[in-house]
Amino acid sequence: MIEQYVIDELLQRVFSEDALPKLVERLNEENKKLISERDEEKKKLSRRYEEIKKSISSIVDVIAKGYFHSSLYEKLTELEQQKAEIEVRIKEMNSLPDTSSITEEKIIQYLLKDKEVLEAGDPHKIKQILPTYINKIIVYRDRIEAHFRLSVDDTVCA
Repeated sequence: MIEQYVIDELLQRVFSEDALPKLVERLNEENKKLISERDEEKKKLSRRYEEIKKSISSIVDVIAKGYFHSSLYEKLTELEQQKAEIEVRIKEMNSLPDTSSITEEKIIQYLLKDKEVLEAGDPHKIKQILPTYINKIIVYRDRIEAHFRLSVDDTVCA
C-alpha cells in the first residue's frame, strides 16, 4: 500500500505532463546557479592564490636582502600552507563534473527514463531510483507524508 502510494505520487508530482516542464525548469535553474557559484568560487580562489604568491615573493625578497626575523619565517610558512590549501581546492573544483553541457533535453530524457521504470513496475529497478526522488516518508496513524527531493511540491500528504 505505501509503496504504491509513493509510486503514484511520484508519477503525479514529478512525472505528470503538468509537473515535468516545471521540474525541468527548476532543475535547469539550479544547474545554472551551481555553475555560477562554482565559477565565482574559482575566481575568488584564483585571486587569493595570486595575492598569496605576491606576499610570498615579497617575503622572499626581504629575506634575500639580508633581513631575517622569525616572524617572517612564520608568515612565510603560513602563506605556503594557505597556498597549498588553495591549490588543493582548485584541483578539487577542476575535478568536479562539468554540468554546463546538461541541457533541458538531457534532463527530460533522464526523467522520462525513470518514469518508464516506475511504469514498468520492476521492484528492483524502482528501489534503485527512489532515493533520487524521495527524501523521506513518514507514516502516521491517519496519513502518509512523502517528502520529495525533486518535485514541484516537495511534500505530499495523504
